Formats: sequence, C-alpha cells, structure tokens
Amino acid sequence: MEKCLNLNTSTDFNLVFPHTDSFAPCRTQKAGLNTSVVFHNVSLSTVMRCEGKQKCSLHFRVHTALQLKHIHGVSICTVTAGMMLEICRLVSFPRVARERLEGQQVQNDCSEVWPGQYVHVTLKTNPSYCGVTWTSTYQVPGEDEDPGRLAYTVDSDRKELAVSVSDMLEDKDYHLRLCHRKDYTCRDTGANALIRKEDVLKNTTLQYSTPLPCLCIEGWSATSDAPRVQVFPFRDNLEELWSGINFDPVEELLSWEPVCPVVAVISLCQKQGNDGCDDLAGSSQTLNREKITFSTVDPHPQLCMKFTTDSGSWIRCPFADGNFQAWDLGVDQLGLVLTSRVRAPLSLHVCVKTGTSACHPEHTLPVHVVNTCLSDTSLHSILLCKLVISVYPSCNTS
Repeated sequence: MEKCLNLNTSTDFNLVFPHTDSFAPCRTQKAGLNTSVVFHNVSLSTVMRCEGKQKCSLHFRVHTALQLKHIHGVSICTVTAGMMLEICRLVSFPRVARERLEGQQVQNDCSEVWPGQYVHVTLKTNPSYCGVTWTSTYQVPGEDEDPGRLAYTVDSDRKELAVSVSDMLEDKDYHLRLCHRKDYTCRDTGANALIRKEDVLKNTTLQYSTPLPCLCIEGWSATSDAPRVQVFPFRDNLEELWSGINFDPVEELLSWEPVCPVVAVISLCQKQGNDGCDDLAGSSQTLNREKITFSTVDPHPQLCMKFTTDSGSWIRCPFADGNFQAWDLGVDQLGLVLTSRVRAPLSLHVCVKTGTSACHPEHTLPVHVVNTCLSDTSLHSILLCKLVISVYPSCNTS
C-alpha cells in the first residue's frame, strides 16, 4: 500500500493541453460522447496518510489524465457507505499557470475511508465538457472482518428475544440492538445491549413490543465502521402488518400507514358472511407511498379493507364492532354518560315512555356538562368526545 507521506492532497491529475480546439466535438457530434474523450486512464486506489509515526489513517486517491484545453478545473464527488451526503471537491487550474502545469501532477485533499467500505465516485469537468461525467464504485481493500453469528429464541408470552453471539472478535466488545428495517436504514426501537469481551456467556435478552416482519436483531463489533449482521425473527409474520387503520369521522377519511416496507394492493370491500368480501369498484390502490387514504367514507359494519400481497390476502373490518352509531347513551348510578364521535349541541329532557316507541317529554332536568375531546382518531380509541352529565334532582316534577 502506498504511503501519502508529506502530501497535503491525494487526488492526482496529469494535465496535457493540446493545441487544438477541444470543444469542437460538441458542435459536430450530437450523440453522447464516451468518457474516454475527456478522462484517460482513470484509476482508484488508497493511500496511507500519516502525521508523525503513529497517527496514520487510510485515504482515497483518484488518478486521471486530462487532454482538454479550455477547462478550468475538475469536480470530484464521493459518497461513502453510511454517509447521507455527497461530498464534492473542485480542483481549479488557473489560466496563468496552465502552461506551467502541463504534464505535471496536481493533488487535492484526501478523503478518509475505512477497510471494506464502498465509495461511489463521480468526475466532471468545469465548465462541463459536453455534459460528460465519469462514475465508478470502489471497495476499499482490507481484511474481511467476521461480523459474528447470531442465534435467538422467542418467548412470545414475555415478548422477549434471547440472543446469543458466536464467532465475535475476541478482543472487542459486541453491540446488539433491535431496530425496524426500512429501505437502507434501521430505526432503533430502544432495546439494545453490550456484550463485554470478558463475558464468559455471550448472550443477552432484548424486549420487543410487536412481532413485526421488519423487526431486526442487529449485531456488530465495537470497532470503527464494523460490518453488521442482521436477522429477522418474524420475517414471515405478515399478519401484524395490517393493524393501524385510522378513521377521521369529521373529515370522513379512512387511512392506513404501514409500519414495515411491503408491496401490497389495498382495496375496500363489502363483507359477505364469514368467507367472502366483494371488492368495491374503483377502490384499489397500490402502496407506492407511505400512506393509503380513502375519502368520503360512510362507516358500515360490513365495510372492510382488503390487503393483497404475493403471499395472500387479509381482510380487516374496522367498523365490525357495531353500527357505528352517532350517539351512544349509557346509565349508571351517578348519572348519565353520553359519548359521541362528533361534536354537537346537547339538549336533555326527561320523558315517559307510552306504547312501544313514543316517549312524551315530562320536564327538563338541570345538567352539568364536562366536554372532553380526544385528539386520537384511531379506531382503537373508544371515544372522540365524552360528555359527562351529572343529573341533579328538580323541585319541579310537573
């Protein structure tokens, strides 16, 4: 491996300035140009940059030859694994120094990397030469580090995962955590543990809340940029994905948001007995975003949502617990409790029932109303608004 001793930079360019008009091909060739017209003999490598004898770190080097006359510089952009941002550097070639720079090597600051890391590189000229760019992906060489092996057992009653680690590095501690995998990230659930290198038993217990298919046990050695191993104990547990249906009675919106990445078609259907559910025409939606919404929904106990994947179909009926009455009245020893999912004015009268359905008002009772509204519109919530009514005796009984 090369050493980048006494060098302030590590991006190198051999410059050759021909005496012809280098931009002429852009006017005569409309099709896309090959990158070799601009960049020649591009090579990617690593160098060791040291400060003194002990403080050394691995850096990334780009080397190329340019044969353009009118460019002012070269842009080098890199994206490394684990980084969310693209880092770009511009190497400028001053006009007054171009003749002096011909055939010389130009260097730019090094980009620090780690063994085994992937680096995506993009080269462009400044100004842009016919829109040509050069791109490549480079894996930094290094010793293959074993991320360890994970084994687990599930205790469904206690909602615990007993995890054991084998083949971990002998001289390093080991991290374990639970996270929800989504695309290229894994969102931490808060359950984590550290296994010390001196521990005789390399195991621990992690608590989980819901056995989701994207729930991941992740482990890695306590070293910089260590490779990670992931296992999914509930990978096939798709049944848990179809919870979280919400209904907003004010906006009449029925919605569902997945907690794990899934490819599915969601539709509304009408439940027919215990077996079938007839799809409602024009209601199918393919999950290509983070939330599915159905508008202008009229609640009905037979109105259901159907979730279809390559593995099968699942039906969830959010209104099946009743007719979803606008009002529900209950009586206890202390008074009346009136619950509602919508806001409305209240008027209460005492009446005497005569016959099968008629109830003739007798008098109005004085009431004390406490209005408590919940902000959660989930169907799992019992109430939207709760009106607690204390009924006091009235002297006027006529």
